[in-house]
Amino acid sequence: MPINHDDIEPELSNAQEAFRRGGQTPEEGLDVSSADLVQLRKACRLLSGAERLLEDGYYTLTIEAAFTSIERTLLFWLITEGHHDPSQPPQSHTTAINRSAEVGFITDEVATELEDLWNENRAHTYYQDGMATDDRADTMVALADEIHSQIINLVGQSHECICE
Repeated sequence: MPINHDDIEPELSNAQEAFRRGGQTPEEGLDVSSADLVQLRKACRLLSGAERLLEDGYYTLTIEAAFTSIERTLLFWLITEGHHDPSQPPQSHTTAINRSAEVGFITDEVATELEDLWNENRAHTYYQDGMATDDRADTMVALADEIHSQIINLVGQSHECICE
């Protein structure tokens, strides 16, 4: 028998309502008004969270957060430099990678390698039968951290970084 509406009520309605209403307490550090800083701060929180998850042995979540931190950090740069309209959500998880290459911020080689890493490994680990390991998670956090550091230093916004 399929799950129907009654099986997941009131939880479904509560979740829908939580996303509709305003006035809630935002996540620490995300209460900024500019779209680029929202993306930077999300990247910081994702990276900090990935490091904590890694320490606690949650490798699948660590890999997911590290990839998403890379995506948010690139999106921060794209918005900051006027290459992305923040009112238009990215079409996929690799949109920020591809757009960064299109405007010459990263090389085509780096874009291809990042996209391949995303498609072949992140998707395989998350959705298929690939196993998340401590080494895979650790190397992804290191990559996300390096990309994050490079970008905030290039933009001169390290003072806005809230990474722990």
